[in-house]
Amino acid sequence: MKSFKNICLTLVIALAAFSLQAQSIADLRLNEILIKNDENFTDEYSRHVPWVEIYNTAYNSVNIGGCYLTNDTTGLAAAQQRGKAGQNALNKFKEKCYNIPKGDPKTLMEQRSAVVFFLDGDPTYGTFHTNFTPDNSNYVALLGSDGRTLIDIMEFPESLRTRNQSFGCPEDGVVADNGENSVVEEDNAKDLRTYLEFFTPGSNNKVQASESKADKLAKNDPHGIAMTLTSMSVVFGVLAIIYIVLKIFGYYSRKSGKAPKKEEKKVAPVQGNGPLSDEEAVAIAAALHQANIGGSDEETTAIAMALYMYLYTNHDYESEVLTFNDDAEHSVWGQKHFNFKQNPERK
Repeated sequence: MKSFKNICLTLVIALAAFSLQAQSIADLRLNEILIKNDENFTDEYSRHVPWVEIYNTAYNSVNIGGCYLTNDTTGLAAAQQRGKAGQNALNKFKEKCYNIPKGDPKTLMEQRSAVVFFLDGDPTYGTFHTNFTPDNSNYVALLGSDGRTLIDIMEFPESLRTRNQSFGCPEDGVVADNGENSVVEEDNAKDLRTYLEFFTPGSNNKVQASESKADKLAKNDPHGIAMTLTSMSVVFGVLAIIYIVLKIFGYYSRKSGKAPKKEEKKVAPVQGNGPLSDEEAVAIAAALHQANIGGSDEETTAIAMALYMYLYTNHDYESEVLTFNDDAEHSVWGQKHFNFKQNPERK
């Protein structure tokens, strides 16, 4: 079982590596070209020069640095040969091609993006200025970093030199109608590139009018039935979620909470049945007399009588609230002679 998992993991890694390798510079395509640039796109020096656009059809970033652009593939067949002769032919062929410099961060093309090169014949202007112009031929070719691999080639009609119109792919990166999406070494491949209606350097060739969300909604749901059902579903769904959350919260709160404290019962004073016996009276009197050492018999008797009245007779419980008559005119405490200062008497 473990070996089967290892085999599956190895296959997945191999497929992922193959996919990443497949999505490389081989997925670059010549997307659009403009020769007669009188008043269209300008370079960073505000010059109107011919330009060509390269599109990355892959779904990962591709660094175009090190690749070659040319409009003269004479000698490419000899450069593709192996051996010393082929290496000498390759060196001569590379000399007339434009080698895209490495190290420029702008040569790193994001997925499904485009970059523009200016065909002005003067690479001293920067990375995206080639060493050739489109005057000598009717095609532009893109080669790999080895100088031998032909990635894509775009032929354009002679009439493009006099027309203020660009030529390229109606749909970005789609150059042929075959499964390989390539016209290189494909005899039956039909090149789909043609004259374009709009100039789109560095952006999508297929221009689509933007449609607002309200327009899409009105188009897809003219009577508002779907919108109503969706809104009601959202509202009732949220209410159901809130109800479930509160029920769960209440259940765990009751389960983890402490038990309520029992109310303490007030013990009512015990009331005796009948008069106090002689033994009880003597015992209470003796206890009070011992606790009240030095007191008179009258005090002891009074305390015993009060205790007896408290324990063995019915009586009302007072509210312990004191009330006063606020009539100061008739109150004893409001008379003036209580406010006079009394001097101490000497004896």
